[in-house]
Amino acid sequence: MLHIDSLLLEAFYNENKDFFINARIQKIQQPTRREVILQLRNKTETRKLYININPDFYHLCFMNKENEIRRNIEIPKQPPMFCMLLRKHMEGARILNISKPDFERIIELTFENYNELGDRIEECLSIELMGKHSNIVLYNTDNNIIIGCAHNIGAEKSKERELAGGLPYIYPPKQNKKNLLQTRYDWFLSALKKSEDSLKKTISERYFSLSQAVVEEICIKTNISPELPAKNIQEKDSQLLFVTLHEFLDNKEKIYTVDKNYSKFSCLAKLGRQYTSINELIDDYFSYNIEKTFVNNLKTNLKTKINKELKKLRNTYQNQQKQIDKKDKAKLYMTKGNLLTANAYQIQSGEKSVMLKDYETDSMIEISLDENLSPIENAKRYFELYNKNKKAYLIAQEMIINTEEEIKYLQQLLYDVDVSNNISELKDILAEIEPQTQMQNNKNKNKKEETINITKENIEGFIVYIGKNSKQNDYLYSKISSPNDLWFHTLNTPGSHVILKAQKNQAQIPDNVILKTAKLAKEYSTAKNSTKVPVVYTMRKYIKRPNNTKAGFVVYKNETEIVAD
Repeated sequence: MLHIDSLLLEAFYNENKDFFINARIQKIQQPTRREVILQLRNKTETRKLYININPDFYHLCFMNKENEIRRNIEIPKQPPMFCMLLRKHMEGARILNISKPDFERIIELTFENYNELGDRIEECLSIELMGKHSNIVLYNTDNNIIIGCAHNIGAEKSKERELAGGLPYIYPPKQNKKNLLQTRYDWFLSALKKSEDSLKKTISERYFSLSQAVVEEICIKTNISPELPAKNIQEKDSQLLFVTLHEFLDNKEKIYTVDKNYSKFSCLAKLGRQYTSINELIDDYFSYNIEKTFVNNLKTNLKTKINKELKKLRNTYQNQQKQIDKKDKAKLYMTKGNLLTANAYQIQSGEKSVMLKDYETDSMIEISLDENLSPIENAKRYFELYNKNKKAYLIAQEMIINTEEEIKYLQQLLYDVDVSNNISELKDILAEIEPQTQMQNNKNKNKKEETINITKENIEGFIVYIGKNSKQNDYLYSKISSPNDLWFHTLNTPGSHVILKAQKNQAQIPDNVILKTAKLAKEYSTAKNSTKVPVVYTMRKYIKRPNNTKAGFVVYKNETEIVAD
C-alpha cells in the first residue's frame, strides 16, 4: 500500500480548510495511543476528524460511520493521559486557522481558548504525518513551548529534534530537496547524469512532492522505464519527462483514483475508481487497508489458538484409543474367571498356573494363579479385573465420542475463520473461544440490539442464505428459516449451513435450483476444491438443535444426498 504524501495532504487541506476555520471542538477521544478523534461542528454540520499516526497507516480524514466500523474503533473506559490533556486545552475551543507548511506532511490547527483566569490564549495542534516519525504535538503559539505529545521523542531516539512537554517546538529538519517548478532543465538533466540510482529513486530523493510511486507512474505514462539508471536516460526522454513532471506538479485539479482492491491510489487518473472528494478517498482507502490488516492478524491469532487446542485434543484422542484395548482384556479376564469357577474342583491349591480348555474357542488357555489363594478366590480376582477393565473401556468409549465431537467443532471453527471476511464475523468466533469475550459481547447486546448480517444470494429467483459461523448458523435456524425451507450441508465435512427459502406460491422447488444450492454448499465448505462432494439436504422442520450442545450444532433426519461437482 501507499501512504500520505505532501501532494495528497495539500489536496485534503485545500478541500477542507473552509470547514476547519471557526469550527468548534465538541468532543475528543483517543481509542489507542496512536489514534485521536476530534468531533468538530461548523455550519450546522458535525464531522469526526480521525488522526492516525501508526507508521503503517498514518493519515487524517473526516471519517463516516461505515468506515468507523471498519477501523474497529473501541473507546476505552479510562481515557489516556494525552487524551485528558487535549480535553483540558481543546474541548469547547474554536479553531481559528488551519495551515500546511510548504512541502511538509504537517497540518496545524490553531485554536483559541481561555485559561483558568479567563484570559484568551492561542494554542496549536500540530499533526505530523511522517512515517515512523508521525506524532501529534500540542504547543503554545506565544512561546512555542510544547504542552504535550502523543509520544515523546528523547535524545536517545533523535539527535536533531526532541519532542516533550516543556521543550520548544521546532519543525522537522529541512529536506535536502529542490522545487522542480523552480529548476531549469539543464540542472535537472545534470542531476540525472550524475546519479547511480534508478530514475524513480533519483527524482524522488532530489525533488519535493514526487514520491517514487508517483514518479514510476509518470515514467510508465511516458514510456520510460522507472528502473532505468538515471545516468543512462536519453536526451529526448529526459526532456519529455521534465515537461510531464512540470505539467503534473502545475496541475491544481488532480483527479485521485484507486484500483478495484484499494491496493493503491494515484493522482494520474489511470486506475479504477475515481473520487471527486479527496477526503472520501483517504477515508475509504485507509479504512479498507486497516480492516484488511486487522482481519488477517485476527485470523492468524484465531487459527493459532484453535490449532493449539486441536493438537491437545488429538493427543487426548490417541490416549483414549489405547483404553479401547481394555475391551479385549476384559473379555479375557471374564473367560479366565469362568473357567476357574467351572474347574475349581480339579485345581489344587498352591499352584502358580493352570492350563484349561476354552470350549468357545476350543483352545487351551494358560491361567496364572496366586498360590496363596484358593481357585474360587483366584476366579474372583479375575472377575474384579474384568469389571475394572470393562468400566475403563466404557468410560473411554464415551470420552472418545465427546472428543470426536470437540475435534469436529474445532475443525468447523477453522473453516469459519477461513470464510470470514470482516471484523464482526471474526469477533463472533473469538467469543466462542474466549468466554470473557462472549460476556463482553452480551453486555454490548444489552446496550444496543445487535444486527447479524448474513450472506445472501439469488438462484433463479429463490433466496439462499449462507451462515459463516456458529452464531450465524443459529440465527438462520431460529430466526430466518421456516419449516418448509430446505437446509443444506456437506456430508461429514466442515462447511456453512445453507438455507434455501421456499416460495409461498410454488409447491415444489425445481431440481436445478436444488442442485445449484448444493453446489453453493460445496463452495462454502472445506471440500470446495474437490471434484465430487456429497451434500445432504432436508426440510428445515426435520432439523433441530439438541439441548446442551454447542452453538451451530444440529441433528437432522429424512435427508436426501446429492453429489455436487
